[in-house]
Amino acid sequence: MFNFRKLALVLVAFCATVTPWAALAQGESVAVFVQAAAAVPGADLEYLFNYAMQRCSIVTGASVSTRGEIQLAQRQTNTYVGNNLTLSGLRNLAQTLNVDYIVIHRFVSWSDEISFCAERALLWTGFGTLLGGVVQAVLTPLGLVFGLERTATVCLFTTVFTDAGDITFTTSVVQEDCPILSLVTADPLEAAKKAIEVSTLQMAVAL
Repeated sequence: MFNFRKLALVLVAFCATVTPWAALAQGESVAVFVQAAAAVPGADLEYLFNYAMQRCSIVTGASVSTRGEIQLAQRQTNTYVGNNLTLSGLRNLAQTLNVDYIVIHRFVSWSDEISFCAERALLWTGFGTLLGGVVQAVLTPLGLVFGLERTATVCLFTTVFTDAGDITFTTSVVQEDCPILSLVTADPLEAAKKAIEVSTLQMAVAL
């Protein structure tokens, strides 16, 4: 016999999960800012600014202010999002942009480090030793190279303000990029994109 009670519980749980995602989609608007409190290359910061606006629009469904609108509003109010942002400045900025929320992504760490994985190097060297001859001569130095590992790590702090200047959501996200052949392909920019994606998803669920 079909259990209608279980079906009702499933529907309630589903609605409870979906409702927060739709909160920003019902005619609300957002202004997104990206800052760096770490040594982030200027070109990467510009790219991440556009990326954060794009992901916010897609994930939340909200109307996101364009870069031009943000720049114009900052000039009109003489308010620039930085380390010292007053409550009145935040309110003026939200009012001029006519947004419900202001989202500030701030990268507080941005690192790109190379380490040595002895186990991996020994594996390649041992494999070459077993084969011997020319193969050993080739794999032994390659083992030292493949033992090098590059890890790109970023830490992102995200804060969401209402148009009244109240903090409604905060989160911090640490992401790293360490793919195969990381010595060549690891990139802090990829880690930063992952961090923005995670924080945007968290924000969409929370608001």
